[in-house]
Amino acid sequence: MSIATKKRLLKYMIATLALTLIVGCSPSNPQNSDSSKPTDSVSQTPSQMPPSSSAPQTTDAAKELLLNMKQLAEQGKVINNDFPVKTTVIEDVKSKWGEPEKTEWVAAAKGSYATYSNKATVFGFNKGSRIFEVRSFDKQLKQLSLAKTKEVYGTPAYDVKVNGEEIIGYTAGPEFKIEFVFPLTTASNSDPVMDHYLVLHPAGTVNNMADDPGRQW
Repeated sequence: MSIATKKRLLKYMIATLALTLIVGCSPSNPQNSDSSKPTDSVSQTPSQMPPSSSAPQTTDAAKELLLNMKQLAEQGKVINNDFPVKTTVIEDVKSKWGEPEKTEWVAAAKGSYATYSNKATVFGFNKGSRIFEVRSFDKQLKQLSLAKTKEVYGTPAYDVKVNGEEIIGYTAGPEFKIEFVFPLTTASNSDPVMDHYLVLHPAGTVNNMADDPGRQW
């Protein structure tokens, strides 16, 4: 082999070795070869980014309950009860709930009152058996304070203090009234919670035969 041939062979071997080293050192993932490329989380556009977290808004459960009570009162109903005043007779209740725990005549209220303690409900009905009042003692009422009720309903049309209670009342549509009963405010209890409430149909207390105009509250 001539010297010229040996030199060409040596140059070829050196070039081949250099190429092998270059290929072996190159990254296996082409995407990683550009160190300036941002990661997936950084490369998201503003529209792709998840919305910034914020604290959930607090739901005013007491206000919602009071507004629901008002809406039902305009239909002659109290919460958790399917027996509206005006259109229901006491026999309708008895057919579904059975006989009341007790029934008593209350002259001042212009009717008889049937108590269903297990349903936390009292019904007032006239001599024609028509229900004119439904009282609810639902446990949810314990979250409603006097101040909150006045805040939601405004200045009451009726406000009396009698027998250790304060009773405030409002109109509920053209035919019905809604009244809330609280213990009296004291030095140790400046904002009492509701004891019970009622929906009243005043026209149902009228007794034309006795020339009795009935009650309004």
